[in-house]
Amino acid sequence: MPALLTLLIVALAAAGATALVIAAVLLHRQGRLDARRSLATGALAAVSAAAAVVGIAALHPTPSPAPAPAPPAAVTVVDVQLPTLALDE
Repeated sequence: MPALLTLLIVALAAAGATALVIAAVLLHRQGRLDARRSLATGALAAVSAAAAVVGIAALHPTPSPAPAPAPPAAVTVVDVQLPTLALDE
């Protein structure tokens, strides 16, 4: 399930980046792309990329290190067979 959610987050981030690029190109063609709008578009792209990275990192936490193996204990054999009753009793 985390793989599917990761794919969804990446797809949404790519769609958002595509929308930002299209908006910037349209503003540039219309001659309305000034420094303020360029910075706002770049900041929005950086925030959406950071949100995607944080979302993916939240879905894939780092595993905790494995504990060190315990030293082997002395092996003692225990007889676990129960005493049986004689059939003639």
